[in-house]
Amino acid sequence: MILTIKEMAAKLGVHEQTLRNWERLGLLKISRIGGNRTRIYNEKDLLLCKKISGFSGRGINLQGIKELLAREKNGKARLVMTNHRH
Repeated sequence: MILTIKEMAAKLGVHEQTLRNWERLGLLKISRIGGNRTRIYNEKDLLLCKKISGFSGRGINLQGIKELLAREKNGKARLVMTNHRH
């Protein structure tokens, strides 16, 4: 599945600018294609955007969301490292 920014925003019920802001803040890293660097989103991006939107809907600010995502990523990394030691 590949979505444009317009399609992604519609699926999430957010404005396209919201997705651009998330990208600028480093919450998303989006692939781009074509000479005009069109943003494309895949299934993984959709799941992450749903997670970000859910946190935001609970009143967590964007900096807080960024920290939560970083902790989640670091926690998974520690689990993988721990499993390799045994």
